[in-house]
Amino acid sequence: MIRRRLLACALSGLAPLAVHTTAVAESAAAWPTKPVNIVVSFAPGGATDLVGRVLAKELQAVFKQPFVVINKPGAGGQVGTEYVANQHKGDAYTLLISATGHVMAPSSQSNVKYDPVKSFEPVALLITMPNYLLVRPDHPAKTLPEFMAWAKTQKSIGFGSAGNGGATHLSGELLRHKTGLPFAHVPYQGNGPSMNDVLAGHLPVAISDTVSSASMVSSGKLRPIAVTTAKRSPLFKDVPSLSEAGVKDYDLQNWVGLYFSANVPKPIVERLNKEVVRIMSTEPVRSQMEKMGAESANGYSAARYTQFVGDEVKNWANVFKVTGVQVNQ
Repeated sequence: MIRRRLLACALSGLAPLAVHTTAVAESAAAWPTKPVNIVVSFAPGGATDLVGRVLAKELQAVFKQPFVVINKPGAGGQVGTEYVANQHKGDAYTLLISATGHVMAPSSQSNVKYDPVKSFEPVALLITMPNYLLVRPDHPAKTLPEFMAWAKTQKSIGFGSAGNGGATHLSGELLRHKTGLPFAHVPYQGNGPSMNDVLAGHLPVAISDTVSSASMVSSGKLRPIAVTTAKRSPLFKDVPSLSEAGVKDYDLQNWVGLYFSANVPKPIVERLNKEVVRIMSTEPVRSQMEKMGAESANGYSAARYTQFVGDEVKNWANVFKVTGVQVNQ
């Protein structure tokens, strides 16, 4: 009799949990029941914005609800990111699309009001893209070994980036740290101005992501010497990686990802992940991303992407540490 009572009590205690689990599953199956906002943490026209608009169109077709892109630029993506993290906690109808700065800012800024992992439910990795080391076509070095030999003869090598504390800046600083080459950072307001100064002969080198520099490279106005990933990119097979020049443990890339704020139910996160992964792997979308210089078919689950975000936090924190770069402490 006592055992029966204990068993009955135990089962009655599980009943609310079972009801809650069923309710969450049902809500995930029904989601979304109204329009979904996609906050893009950069201005219109860039890679992050373009990916957001392509994805919004595809998601709207799948879920039969509007997916509305809202641009909230500022502070290298920090404004839009903090907006979603702090004003939309647990909101399954507000998404964030942000870039590599999402995981870099806490290591470079003293006033960041979010945790790259804990403040969010990472949904999916959308695109990845290496940085190019770019020179003018008439640069005396035509190959990566020739460039490294040339660099060793220089007293100072100014390299342009899209701005202080970003991936293009840190890519050059890490190269300086690992090789001892006399790289000197010249920050710009975006990749375009830095590449224009290389084109004009005012600067010997620019470091730019492959999306921003696609038109300059394809037109022959600038020549890529190397990519910043550990291996050659399958999209740019003719461009060697810096590791091929003997730069050990050098592997940096730019990427763009999709997030909910923290506490959105996991079943909703996982359902959206599956659709996003499928969309980004379709031929039309993948081809569109490749044409602009990015890879999209990675197949990461939400759990794998969460791990990726955590690993990138540690990776970039280490880059800031070893290079000694400080932006706003």
